[in-house]
Amino acid sequence: MVGALFAATATAAPLEARAAKATIYTTCKVPGTYALTFDDGPYQYTWDLATSLNKLGVSATFFINGNNWVNAATDSVVTSSGKKTYINVIKHLDEMGHQIASHTYSHRDLKGLSAAVVKKEMTDVEAIVKKAIGKKPTYMRPPSGVTDATSLQALGDLGYKVVLWDIDTNDWKTHSLTAEKAEFANVMGKETGTPKKGHISLMHDVHEQTVKELVPWAVPYIKSKKYKFVTVAECLGFSKASAYKA
Repeated sequence: MVGALFAATATAAPLEARAAKATIYTTCKVPGTYALTFDDGPYQYTWDLATSLNKLGVSATFFINGNNWVNAATDSVVTSSGKKTYINVIKHLDEMGHQIASHTYSHRDLKGLSAAVVKKEMTDVEAIVKKAIGKKPTYMRPPSGVTDATSLQALGDLGYKVVLWDIDTNDWKTHSLTAEKAEFANVMGKETGTPKKGHISLMHDVHEQTVKELVPWAVPYIKSKKYKFVTVAECLGFSKASAYKA
């Protein structure tokens, strides 16, 4: 009897190790790097913003939703390059050298959701990005920056890194360049010389004031502080290729 029990135990399949909870990052790890990030798109301003940043030599990261301001899978928009589907817009982000990351499908706060619901929020966005560029994102930002143990485990199971920020422009709330400048000054105002740290700023490409006023001011300001614009993946010390999975 004991021998039979031992034999059964010896031949049982080993338990698979559970993936670690997703790691949360709040600022760049590589000194002198700056990650310009945008949430809540794609939207009507995204195509032209991607083009403008590319012309300035700026690589940014766009944390996109599947169905928030628009339905990215089905809706279209008129851009400076003509009418485009939002699938075209997402592809354009990639073509312009920007990183595409996830902001969940429907912009639901993840805290309190079941693991299954969290995973569906993520895989639904993955399907859209995969359709646009043939690969899926591995970086994400939770709506409102909110997570809990369940959502972090679900995100870890899917292989995601969670990216927050250390400069919040509050552009969605104030729509005021004066107020937005103050947010930058609070963090970067006293910095001089060669940067000893890096930053991740939060903006939203769904707001006209952000795209047409804040970004044109912020890019030269950040450059004046001697920062190099990179994607989130690069500013955290990872390769550009780490931004995606098959």
